[in-house]
Amino acid sequence: MKKSKIAPVPKKQRLTYTLEVKASAKRYYLIGLTLNEISKLIDAPVRTIENWQMIENWRSLKETNPIESKALDLFLSGTTYKQISQILKISLPTVARYLSNEKINRLNALKKN
Repeated sequence: MKKSKIAPVPKKQRLTYTLEVKASAKRYYLIGLTLNEISKLIDAPVRTIENWQMIENWRSLKETNPIESKALDLFLSGTTYKQISQILKISLPTVARYLSNEKINRLNALKKN
């Protein structure tokens, strides 16, 4: 029997992105778009954008969500969870999560000082 030769599979060319594309992705991230939304806007895989996010540490550049701070300020002024959820138009579990996260953040900030 004669063996048939298998043709080698050509390697795929990796896509390269310009600094402008990376900068626009970062700008979109900082204004609050999700990675999936950014992926659709700049026509790049989500995983690529995740890599850029991790390598360049975009999370530290993103400001804390002001709604979390607002929820804590409302709570400290005597507003109930239900009232906070109605004012901010978010669910009760979200209010609880925001408050716990923001309390931890403020305690950590106090410990650093």
